[in-house]
Amino acid sequence: MYDLNGRRALITGASRGLGRAIAERLIAEGARVAICSRKQPDPVIKGIEDWQPVDVRDGKALTDWIADRAEAMGGVDILVNNAGVEIEKTAEQTTDDDWNLLTDVNMRNVFTASRAVVPIMRQGGGGAIVNLASISATFSDPGLAIYNASKSWVVGFTKSLAVDHGKDGIRANCVAPGWIMTDMLMQTFSTAKNLDLAIESAEKRHPVGRLGRPEDIARAVAWLVSDEAEFVSGTMLTVDGGLTAGAPIDPAQN
Repeated sequence: MYDLNGRRALITGASRGLGRAIAERLIAEGARVAICSRKQPDPVIKGIEDWQPVDVRDGKALTDWIADRAEAMGGVDILVNNAGVEIEKTAEQTTDDDWNLLTDVNMRNVFTASRAVVPIMRQGGGGAIVNLASISATFSDPGLAIYNASKSWVVGFTKSLAVDHGKDGIRANCVAPGWIMTDMLMQTFSTAKNLDLAIESAEKRHPVGRLGRPEDIARAVAWLVSDEAEFVSGTMLTVDGGLTAGAPIDPAQN
């Protein structure tokens, strides 16, 4: 357990999946947690301080949400940029609309939220930012051209935050999940001819013998935002059960 008692945390896209698991873990660690997402969490996250409907593609709405929550909570100690989308297309297949949607959600929203929270954290003496990247940032999955690229951007941007704002007491890191059992992963697996066989094959490729769970990522985030990681900044923490330590992979292979 990491002592986050009283720390004020904001999480984007936390109605389900990884974001929800992160919110639940930070609450369990004693943090005051507010989230935004397009859809309301169902069921409601126990112990959450506030939820607001925000489309992270709307920069003004996202910035206003951060400012409002900072005022209501008396500051912000933790920001987790979790919101993201996946578009399963090659570069040739990708349309301008696809590009605009994915870059708005996976890149611009991370920039907008981080830019908004930096002066708030600086005024409060510092804080911790965690951005959700992916193993796809360094090991490109097939048919995910701009998704892969967007996660590489998240890693680079995180390093810049760490370098530029360490003097403000702000640490910035990113978590790179591997194959975690979420709706997004199931969307990828759905391209396989035999879903059950694809999942079984994927499990066998993991040295730990299973696919990831949202709780695995939540534990990593909780550590990174805690004082236990006070000397960790500008890094990408890979949480993939050893998957990328092995040979090249294909989630649709069966």
